[in-house]
Amino acid sequence: MKKVSKEDLRHPVKEIKGCLYLIATPIGNFDDISLRAIKLLEAVEILLCEDTRKTKKLLSHLNIKRKNLISYNDNNASNKRPYIINKLLSKISIGIVSDAGTPLISDPGYKLVKECQLNNIKVTHAPGPSSVINGLILSGLPTNQFYFGGFVSSKKNLKKKQFLATQTYVMTGIWFDTCLRISNTLKVMHEVFGNRKISIARELTKTYEEIITSDLNNIINIIDKRKKNYNPLKGEIILIVDGYAKEDFNIETLNIIIKNKLKKLSLRDTVNEIITETKLPRRVIYNEAIKIRNDKCT
Repeated sequence: MKKVSKEDLRHPVKEIKGCLYLIATPIGNFDDISLRAIKLLEAVEILLCEDTRKTKKLLSHLNIKRKNLISYNDNNASNKRPYIINKLLSKISIGIVSDAGTPLISDPGYKLVKECQLNNIKVTHAPGPSSVINGLILSGLPTNQFYFGGFVSSKKNLKKKQFLATQTYVMTGIWFDTCLRISNTLKVMHEVFGNRKISIARELTKTYEEIITSDLNNIINIIDKRKKNYNPLKGEIILIVDGYAKEDFNIETLNIIIKNKLKKLSLRDTVNEIITETKLPRRVIYNEAIKIRNDKCT
C-alpha cells in the first residue's frame, strides 16, 4: 500500500471542537481505510486507542506522525472516562479507534458514548470495515435479519446458556470465538442447535482469508482433521449460524426451551413466547409445558 502524504489530503477535515469521533480502521488490509478516517486520525487533538502499539503501526503505515495517543480499553476505561469527558467539555476534539474495524463493537467504548450523551457532547462516526458484516455477507446465510452475540464464553456451561437463549431465533446468529476454543464451541453448538448450517470466517481481508461453510457435523470433522494434521485454524474467528427452522424441532429440544423459559416466565407467557418464536402448534407446546410444570410440583 502506498503511504499517504499530506499532499494527497487536498481537503483537510474540519474537526469539530469538543466532539468525539468514532473512527473505523481496517480489519486486516490497510487499503480498506477511508480517506475521511485518515484525515481524522491526523486532525483530532487526542486519539484513544485500544492498544497504542497497534495504532502506532497503522499511523506509521499512513505516514501520520502524531502524539497524544491514550490507551483506552477494558482494563482502564472506567478510570479514564472522567478525564476524557472533561477534555471534551473543554472543547478538545477526540477520536477513538479499536485494534481493528469499527470501534464500540464488543469493546467498552459504548459507555463513553453514553457519558457524552448525558453531558450533551456531540458524537459522530467515520464509518468503515466491520468483521461482523463482512463475515455475514461472505457466509451465504440469510442476511435480512441477524443477531450478534459478541464473544462466546470460555466456560462450557455459560457457552451453552448463550446458545440456548437464542435457540429458537429464526434470524442468523453471529459470534466471535478464538482458535483455541473453536472445537469445543462447535460441539456445544451441535448439542443445542442440532446439525444446522454454519460458516466459519477467519483472517478476513488478509492474505490467508478463509471461509468454510457447511453443516455442523461436517465442520466439526473438518476442524478435527486439521488439528490431527497439524493444520489448525489460526487467527480471530467469526461464527455465523443459520437460524431456527421448523425442521429443527423435536420434543427434547422443545422441553429444554420450555424449562429455560419457565424459570423466568409464567406458563401462559412461556407458551405464547414459544409460539411466537417457533410457529409451532399451541396444543403441542401447552401440553409439554403442563407436563414439565406438574413434574416440578411433584
